[in-house]
Amino acid sequence: MQIVKLHATTSTNDELRARFRESETQHLTAIYSLSQSQGRGNRGSTWSSENGKNLTFSVLVTKNLSGLTPFKLNQIVSVAMIEWLKSDLNVQAKIKWPNDILSVQMKLAGILIENTYQKGQWIHSIVGIGLNVNQEDFENLPRAISLKNLTGKNFKLEELLLQFLFHLDYALKNRTQTIEKYLKFLFKYRQEMNFSINNQDVVATVHGVTENGELLLQKDGQITAYDLKQVQWNY
Repeated sequence: MQIVKLHATTSTNDELRARFRESETQHLTAIYSLSQSQGRGNRGSTWSSENGKNLTFSVLVTKNLSGLTPFKLNQIVSVAMIEWLKSDLNVQAKIKWPNDILSVQMKLAGILIENTYQKGQWIHSIVGIGLNVNQEDFENLPRAISLKNLTGKNFKLEELLLQFLFHLDYALKNRTQTIEKYLKFLFKYRQEMNFSINNQDVVATVHGVTENGELLLQKDGQITAYDLKQVQWNY
């Protein structure tokens, strides 16, 4: 494991990708930045973070990919984060499909994984994560929360990153057991929730996920799979 600290960058995902192209970069090399101007989130959104207060980082994954799918890697990363938060920080959290980490139903972290293929073969992935750590006020983000909000404590960013990398390494090496835990940590699993499906408001029960990463929702006795573009949470 190697950790690289940057004072500022446009995107840690882009920075790590550039370093991988230019030189040999080890599995689980991580780059974190105190300031990130173009951090990306899901659905093309941006990740906004107060400078120096939060952990915005990217991790290179080059090993343990054989036999996986992109969604299974997403599951492994998500479960690794949930278990790290619980075991090391005593913070309870859930996975809001497809890639948000919630605590007390508020967004604590977001995950964005970008995969690289060569001649049809999965070569490596860059796991980008934004974790709210020491920021206390989220003026324009009413559903955001931080570790400081939850625990009342200040944290050293690099120490948190190192802790998470150990959990991620373990999860990748024990991927079958890790993936099996996903539904246990899935937000509102087996519960009714309000959704917007193809721009229509509905009430449906979260039934699980498919192998390809679609969300399974049960409505009027029928279970249907939805992809990211079709469904939004309303809560």
